Amino acid sequence: MAAVNDSRLCSICNKPSARCFCIGCQNYFCSKDFKEHEQQLSMKFDSEIVSSHDELLGQIQKLEKSNSLALDLFDQIEQWKRATINKVEKAAEKAHHQLIEVIEKQRITIIKQLEPITKEIHYRREEDNFIENDIDRLRKKLNEIQQMLKPFIEKDATKSVIADNDQIDWNQVIYIRAERQQQPNCEYSELRI
Repeated sequence: MAAVNDSRLCSICNKPSARCFCIGCQNYFCSKDFKEHEQQLSMKFDSEIVSSHDELLGQIQKLEKSNSLALDLFDQIEQWKRATINKVEKAAEKAHHQLIEVIEKQRITIIKQLEPITKEIHYRREEDNFIENDIDRLRKKLNEIQQMLKPFIEKDATKSVIADNDQIDWNQVIYIRAERQQQPNCEYSELRI
C-alpha cells in the first residue's frame, strides 16, 4: 500500500481525506472542515472588515451632521474674527485720537497766531488809529491764518485718511489648508491664522 502524502492531510483533523485546498492560508481541508473554515473566514470578514467599514461609514455620516473638529475650527475662525475686529477698532480709535490731537494742536497754533492780531484790531478800533497800510498788513495776516485753517474747515477730495487695506492680503490672513499626513490618501484640515 502506498504511503499517504502528509501534505494532503486535513489541517484541522489530520485525516488523509483532504480534498479541498484554501489558496488564502495554503492549507488542505476535508470537506467538513473546509466548510467550517469558510464559515470562520466569513465571521472574521464580518467582524473585522464589515464592522470596521460600517463604523467608519457611521463616523463619516456623523461628520456630515455634527463635526466636532469643524465646530472647533469654526470657533477658532470666530475668535480670530472678534480679535481682528477688536484690533481694527483699536487702530481706528487710535487714528481718531491722533486726528483730534492734530486738529487741537492746529487750533491752538492758529489761536496763538490770531491773539496778537485780535489785540491789535481792538486797539486800532478803540483808538480809531489805522491807515491803508494797517488794513493791508492785517488783511495779509488774516489771509495767512485763513489758509492754515482752510484744510480743517473745507472738504477736499484730495484729503483722505490713510487706510490702505489693499496692502493686506485678506486671502492670506486666514485660510483653510488641507495637508496630507504621512499615510497616503489621508488629508486633514489646518486653520492658518
